[in-house]
Amino acid sequence: TNIMEKQGHGLVYRTSRIYYFTNYVIVALVVIILAILYPMLNIFTNLLHLALFFGIMAIGAGFAEQPEWEILFKKYIVTNNEIMKLEGILNKRKTVIPFQNVSDITVTKTFNERIFKIGTVHVRGFKEGADIILKGMRDPYEVHGIIQEKINLIRDKTMKASRDKK
Repeated sequence: TNIMEKQGHGLVYRTSRIYYFTNYVIVALVVIILAILYPMLNIFTNLLHLALFFGIMAIGAGFAEQPEWEILFKKYIVTNNEIMKLEGILNKRKTVIPFQNVSDITVTKTFNERIFKIGTVHVRGFKEGADIILKGMRDPYEVHGIIQEKINLIRDKTMKASRDKK
């Protein structure tokens, strides 16, 4: 299933590493390019060659590290009352959508996501810009079902409470 753990009162989800498959393909291409170029470059005497070599290496390192930083510093928490997205290293950002404010939940799977059996769950709130997109979930339909079940519970409680008042 997803990289998921119970944290206090909610389920914690993180993006699957396989979601970043294209990043890893780019890193492999960068390594191949460096292996081809290295014999042609004279990096010890030519400053331009040295800059080119380390520039290409930095691009490869950036593509390799980006998924790790996102996985480490972005998580999604589904509680009994709301869904949260927490992200950031120094500047923290918390996006919360209470379940009674969810207008729509969709699951999308691109061609690559279908191959790797992952998908994206998009939770839309009634308020403009109040969306949480759970990228790279291993079983997006399971995540969708959990969120939908919690929304139904909240709405049923609200409907019952309003009927009891009458």
